[in-house]
Amino acid sequence: MPIIDSKHESLSRSEIRQMQLERLQAILNRIVRNVAHYQQSFKSAEILPTDIRSLFDIQKLPLIDRRTLLDNIPYDMFAVPLREVVRLHPSRAGLRDPVVIGHTKNDILVWTQLKARGFSAANITQNDMVQVYLDYALFPGAVVAHYGAEQLGACVTPLYSMPIPQQIEIMRNYRTTVLICTPTRALHIVRYMREREIDPKQLFLRAVVFVGESWALRTQRQVEDFLFVDVFGNYGVSEICIPGVAYECEAHNGLHLSEDHFIAEIINPDTGEVLPPGRRGELVLTTLTREAFPLIRFRTGDVTAIHEEECSCGRTFLRMEPVARRADDMLVVEGVEFLPSEIGMVIANMEHVTSNYRLIIQREGTRDRLEVEVEITPDIFIDQLGPLEALRERIEEDIFDLLRIKPIIKLVEPQSLEGKEHVVDLRENDH
Repeated sequence: MPIIDSKHESLSRSEIRQMQLERLQAILNRIVRNVAHYQQSFKSAEILPTDIRSLFDIQKLPLIDRRTLLDNIPYDMFAVPLREVVRLHPSRAGLRDPVVIGHTKNDILVWTQLKARGFSAANITQNDMVQVYLDYALFPGAVVAHYGAEQLGACVTPLYSMPIPQQIEIMRNYRTTVLICTPTRALHIVRYMREREIDPKQLFLRAVVFVGESWALRTQRQVEDFLFVDVFGNYGVSEICIPGVAYECEAHNGLHLSEDHFIAEIINPDTGEVLPPGRRGELVLTTLTREAFPLIRFRTGDVTAIHEEECSCGRTFLRMEPVARRADDMLVVEGVEFLPSEIGMVIANMEHVTSNYRLIIQREGTRDRLEVEVEITPDIFIDQLGPLEALRERIEEDIFDLLRIKPIIKLVEPQSLEGKEHVVDLRENDH
């Protein structure tokens, strides 16, 4: 398959580094003029944009994270006047208050081009019928994924609101060749077809593109083996562009980072020390072409590793491993991101329970199962089922209202959770 953007995707390493340095210097000058946060942080660090003379010098710049963005909502991180912003996306990202992400007209154009680049690496062409099974309301990247596939000339069918039976029926009738969805939704389709003994050979699928979530190798193998398809991964960050940061080619040898638009670093999450290629740590991204919402050394919280070896596909960008886990406390269950402390806050507002709780997450078949153990206080009558059941239902409803996940609530005796870990994630063995 020809490389759609060989002008950039096949540059030499020296050409990539030179482009990155020029774009980095330009964006640093712009943000120091226009963004109060960077003005203050650069001043505190006693750094000027002119001090950045090489890509190595980026390590002199302060790291930022989601808390930085939250402290500057709604528009204090914007580098352009609001009149130049054509689209706003909220990014909840595990925080109770959403961060507002802005895009200029050119930001949307670049984002779409990045998606077309990634889909082209997955061999999507004008001959494909592409079915988009993403929630356009909750997932900002859905519409860009749609436009990216259309830019390649593919015929696109957006079916986010259709339940799985209709998804499969349309897949069969429209002769869908490529399915774009989250890994979770792909597993749900596999499970549904298995339970009802639907023969996947009735479909015309040849590829599934994962977007919106990290995935385990086990998940990828399940989808490939059952549907007889090739699975391509995509990576993005909701505060930057999701999907669009990195994409997988037919060599399946990691995800190519779009280095003409991003500088990627791997750091030790505890010390902030920059790690060499091949070492696993937290991914830090710097945007080079974002106009409305540029981010400098943004800690993604995702744990991965970067490799420099050339890929057989001919692309020269660095490659990142699929995200293995989070460096922070954030959890992802059934595609929903949240912090354990958010469930803790729900429990703290309840009567007849202590502040002790434990989350147990495991995979049952193709689905994630969240169990929340909550410690009751001695003042509730444990020999009467009525009050206990009412309490259990109230906790379940409040967690569902907050996260849109239906957990299993287990009430346990006083002091039984003291000294135990807040989170037990049993899915790690599935990778």
